[in-house]
Amino acid sequence: MRARAQKVTSSRQASFGYRLKSSQSFPFKWHFHPEYELTLILESSGTRFVGDSNESYEDGDLVLLGPNLPHTWLSDPVAAATANFRHRAVVVHFAADFLGDTFSASPEMGEVSDLLSRAARGLHFDSNMRDEAAAAMVGMKKQGGLDRLISLLGVLQGLTPGGRSLASPAFVPFNRERDLRRIDRVCAFINERFQGGVSQPEAADVAGMTPQAFSRFFRKTVGKTFVDYLAELRVSQACRLLIETDLSVVEISLRSGFNNLSNFNRRFRKLRSQSPRRFRSTHRGDHGVGEI
Repeated sequence: MRARAQKVTSSRQASFGYRLKSSQSFPFKWHFHPEYELTLILESSGTRFVGDSNESYEDGDLVLLGPNLPHTWLSDPVAAATANFRHRAVVVHFAADFLGDTFSASPEMGEVSDLLSRAARGLHFDSNMRDEAAAAMVGMKKQGGLDRLISLLGVLQGLTPGGRSLASPAFVPFNRERDLRRIDRVCAFINERFQGGVSQPEAADVAGMTPQAFSRFFRKTVGKTFVDYLAELRVSQACRLLIETDLSVVEISLRSGFNNLSNFNRRFRKLRSQSPRRFRSTHRGDHGVGEI
């Protein structure tokens, strides 16, 4: 995927950026920037891409990303087409030295510094740590100056005990301009068609490469094989349908792009360590984040 360098707007009135993002949809916009990013999804569902990781996301999704780590959120096309529905998120950007080198290196900041180091691969936080942080991030909307800064420090301190890494240790951001343009076309093609039929030869044709050369190129650039990448997209779609609908497992497998139920079950177990039915029974319930 082509990761575009993004300039994060800064302000002389604040040491970090805070904004409420509201849009009809979150489009696929693969990008990176030198700032850390803390993103809380208020209302949206779809697929989250971080490095070589792609997973389903929903209301309450909370992620901390390190500098120059490619990422994007792609909202569910069905939800995006819903009239009057807005996808909303709280996004905080801050530089590594936003508190100054001396303060950042102080003993009191040791746990936060460790958290930021671990964020190099992206960190996802579960509900046990998410809810308190989410309430504080939403509350920052009405704050300013020192109060908002203290709230951010409190959020980061509260997240220090946990966080699950997203991008794999093998992922290395790829930045050759020609190859970035090529993989951008390929991934856009796959993301548009993964629910139907899409083959590696077709993707190779989009890249303008032979199937053999494309196979090597894709694995080196994305960090996984074409088949594994496609399976992860389809399983992420299946997870969302299992949670949000009452469709049968057979119907969900078809809508996610699997034309063979046995293959669907095998891939799902490999990626989620449980059957689709067990996943549905485990994850049904209220996944919101209260009043945010």
